[in-house]
Amino acid sequence: MIISGWAVRFGWSVVTEGVKFSGSKKRLVVLSITAAVALGVGAVQAGAIAGSLNLRGKGTFCLSPEAARNLAARSVTFEAIAPATVDGTCVTMPGAGTLAPDLTGGEVPLEGGMRFQGSGHRLDITRMSGHVRLNEGYNTADVAVDGGPAANLDIAHWPVSMSRVSMTPTTVSMKDNPLTLTDAAKAAFAQAFGAGPTAEGQALFLFTGKAEITNPFGGLSRP
Repeated sequence: MIISGWAVRFGWSVVTEGVKFSGSKKRLVVLSITAAVALGVGAVQAGAIAGSLNLRGKGTFCLSPEAARNLAARSVTFEAIAPATVDGTCVTMPGAGTLAPDLTGGEVPLEGGMRFQGSGHRLDITRMSGHVRLNEGYNTADVAVDGGPAANLDIAHWPVSMSRVSMTPTTVSMKDNPLTLTDAAKAAFAQAFGAGPTAEGQALFLFTGKAEITNPFGGLSRP
């Protein structure tokens, strides 16, 4: 059974096959196993169990309302670089990586990229990777202006906390997390288009991501 399989991975002993129980004892065994699994999941989410979760999923970068207005006023378009896809003012990228259950570390490289283009200039952002450290996330990427040499830059920062991340035994997700540009990224936008896309301190993107945990418990070790 699935529950007993999880329990074994956490080092719990669960023996049910070949043993007969009365109705009341059978209910007690099921309740005990369920409670043990709940405790294990809670321990993972609280960070009491060390290890890394292997993730595979997609991240969607939607322009903030202010950024979308500013770029449209300058006739700057927002496009996807395959295998990323675009839908209106949102670009979605697939990716796979790792995340600590207590959100103190992790890295998820993303595939494809995004392009800002207008007035004969363009800004390409590719090889983007999302990083997690204590209380903060940041994105690095290769940034190229007008087809020139790409520079790997720290381009955006975003808040990280348990209140912003939803975790189940098999998924990790976040919704509308604000990404604010670094000075290096602002300088790249200014080089391409004469000015940054947002006012100081305002988010360029609202990020929504969801990933499956490909090793729900197998990659974890007991404290």
